[in-house]
Amino acid sequence: MKTFEAELYEAMCAAFPKTTVRSISRAMGMSDGYWSSVAAQGLNVSNLALKNLSEHLEVRLVQLVTGAPKALQVKSVQALIAKEIVARFAQDIEPVDQVWSEVIAVAAREHEALSGGFGAMPFVMCRS
Repeated sequence: MKTFEAELYEAMCAAFPKTTVRSISRAMGMSDGYWSSVAAQGLNVSNLALKNLSEHLEVRLVQLVTGAPKALQVKSVQALIAKEIVARFAQDIEPVDQVWSEVIAVAAREHEALSGGFGAMPFVMCRS
């Protein structure tokens, strides 16, 4: 099974045959060696780099004729990026929900322990 990064690079090369690792790095708003570094380390491309690439593709799309084959290829690359970002956020949300529920439970226990069953003292405002 191909990684997202491999699929993305292939899609970019299909849409723009002169794509190089340096040109895709620049399109992502990163240094020339970004793509090579990420690939060599087996890391995921950052969300910021994907956002920048999508914006770069949007500018390229404006320059193309609507409905042209190349425009459709660019839109498919943007869709690939959008699906990946959504998938990443979906994975990130589940652990956050679990941690948040644990934090709420601990906070409730701490509040109960600190208050000792007593609430805040009432106060009365009087006019003189």
